[in-house]
Amino acid sequence: MITYVIFNRDTPSQRLAEDLAGRLEKEQLQVEQMDADSARGIQFTENYDILGRPAVALVRDDGSPVQIWQGEDGMPTPSEVEYLAHG
Repeated sequence: MITYVIFNRDTPSQRLAEDLAGRLEKEQLQVEQMDADSARGIQFTENYDILGRPAVALVRDDGSPVQIWQGEDGMPTPSEVEYLAHG
């Protein structure tokens, strides 16, 4: 599974997203950070219907979503993501 952390560059959500990504990596999770305004980020957010920033998407290797969290108030704890990723 891959945990995607999506944010808008040069916004307060970027700092929050980067901090969360670092904590997720400490939990031995595969993490990819993504700028929502990049070509790949736009395609990703459209495919998974992600509107809030920052966002975290836990995705299986086949591309199917396990869980998506959106917005600053909706961010998961690293233990929540770890539980779903390894549970």
